[in-house]
Amino acid sequence: MAPTISIVTPCLNRAQTIEQAIRSVMDRAGRPTVEHLVIDGGSTDGTLQILARYPHLIVVSEPDRNLYDAINKGLARTRGEIVGLLNSDDELKPGALAAVDRAFRANPEADMVTGGAEVVEAGRTVLVHNDERLKALGEPGIIAGIALTNARFLRRRLVERVGTFDIRFPVMADKDYLMRALLRHPSNIVLPDVIYRYLRHPGSLTMSGVDIRRKLASEALDLTSFRLADCVPGTEAFHRYRRWRAWAVGYAAGLDIMSGHGREALKCAATELQSDPAWPLRFAALALAHWRERGIRSGL
Repeated sequence: MAPTISIVTPCLNRAQTIEQAIRSVMDRAGRPTVEHLVIDGGSTDGTLQILARYPHLIVVSEPDRNLYDAINKGLARTRGEIVGLLNSDDELKPGALAAVDRAFRANPEADMVTGGAEVVEAGRTVLVHNDERLKALGEPGIIAGIALTNARFLRRRLVERVGTFDIRFPVMADKDYLMRALLRHPSNIVLPDVIYRYLRHPGSLTMSGVDIRRKLASEALDLTSFRLADCVPGTEAFHRYRRWRAWAVGYAAGLDIMSGHGREALKCAATELQSDPAWPLRFAALALAHWRERGIRSGL
C-alpha cells in the first residue's frame, strides 16, 4: 500500500541532529502511513551509521550539488499523496503529521496544508511564527517575509505542477518554488497550531546567526532577472516577478548604502530605472507593507 505522506530530508554530516529529526517523524499519535526519505550527500561523520539503525528509512547516499539537488532527488522517489520537507537539524512537533492528514482528508480539494513554526535555541523556544497572515501563501511573505516553507505540506498534484527546485539558487530556491506554486493558485488550508520546529545552532543552514544578506540580495537579483526573461509582459507572472525585482533592487541598494558603497547603490538604482522606471514606487509600496508587518515577523 502506498504511503499517505512522504517526508524528504536532505542531509550531510548531521550525526549530532539527524536522530531527533527521524524520531519526530516516527511519532505515532494517530499518524497516517508515512515514508521517510533521507537523501545524504556522502556524510563522513557517523551519520550513515545512525541512519542504519532505522531500517524503515529510505536512504540514498551519494554526492549532490547542493541542498536543493538533494531535495529534488528525494521528491523524484516519493510515493505519498502528500509531500513535506524536514531539515536534518529540525523536527516535527508531536501530532503534526496526524493533523496534516486530517486536514487533507477533510478538504479533498486542498492543494496545501500549512501550520505554524517555532524557532528553538538551546532547548528554549525563542520565536513563534503562527499568525494566519504568515501561513497564508502570499506574495509579501515570499518576496520579503517569512515563507514557512517546511511548515507547508503539498498534495502530489501540486508538486507535479510546480516541478523541481531550481538548484541555481542555493539560498532562494525555496522562495522561488513557492512563487511558482502561488502562480498556480493553490487552495491552502491553514492549521491553527505550530507543527514545525527550526532548531537554531551554530551549524544551521537556514536559521544561523551568520549574516547572509548580501548573498540573499545577489541571488534575488539573479533569480528575478531569469524569471522576468521567461515571462510574457502583461501576465500575472510578469507583474509578480517585476514587483519582486523592485524589492530585490531596493534591498541590494540599501545594503550598499549601509556598507558605505553609495556609488554602487546609485549605479544599481539607475540601471534598473532604464528597464523599469516605476521600480521605486513598487519598492516603496512593498517596503511600507513590510514595515507594517514587522511585528508579525518578529514572532511576537
